[in-house]
Amino acid sequence: MQRVVRSWLAVSLLLATGACHDPTRTVTIAAVSAESRLHDVEGNLGRVEIWARRAAEYQADLVLFPETMISGWWASREIRRYAEPLDGPVVQRLMSIARESGVVLAVGLTERNGDRAHITHVVVDGDGVRATHRKSRLSPGEEKYWDPGDDANVFELNGIRMGIAICYESVNPETCAALRANGAEIILAPYANATGPSELATGRRAYPFARARENGVWYVACDSTPREEDQSLKPGAAYVINPRGELVALTPLDGPGEAMVVHTITFASR
Repeated sequence: MQRVVRSWLAVSLLLATGACHDPTRTVTIAAVSAESRLHDVEGNLGRVEIWARRAAEYQADLVLFPETMISGWWASREIRRYAEPLDGPVVQRLMSIARESGVVLAVGLTERNGDRAHITHVVVDGDGVRATHRKSRLSPGEEKYWDPGDDANVFELNGIRMGIAICYESVNPETCAALRANGAEIILAPYANATGPSELATGRRAYPFARARENGVWYVACDSTPREEDQSLKPGAAYVINPRGELVALTPLDGPGEAMVVHTITFASR
């Protein structure tokens, strides 16, 4: 445990500030590329807690974690065993972490909704659930194990409107366009496809840049940290793209595995 904790705390932090003429609405977002271990709910919650505290040291308002952070992502009906309702013990624990760290958490889990199971991102503070988004566009094969949602919810933090597009939802333009139509100024984009930072630096992942540019929004993203064949952690990707489609913050290309970017975005008053 001590060795793993040290690896969590070996954070590579990039600070960047969005500029604007009238600095009346400002939000600082931390995006974390964290390992999400399969079946390890307690361990993954521990990672959320470690990174939330770390983000609080840099005065983050909100911390974004990857898709299905709590249970890990794997294509099996077994995933439904880890589904919990939004008033279950996992969300209660997230509320406790948010309350103790003083930051808002945006965390991925598998949600039980009656007899349905959704890939859901939940936004939690110390008082409760502030927002949710159920993944509406499932990637090929996911429909065998999860049920699609149908929302394009937008929530507000520090007077700034944000929406969430989970993984495959960003590949096609419809979800991000719907979020923008509902007033989103920032799109939070959690992934679980083990993207490395080099794919962003070289432009091989073109669609995140397109979604930011075509909607005129900030795009803040993070992916689960991948592993090498020898089980060592590869560099994880967390990044920020501005409304012009320019990459302004990215985790290091050469490690150390789990990593975080912190970015302050400032908007003119509405």
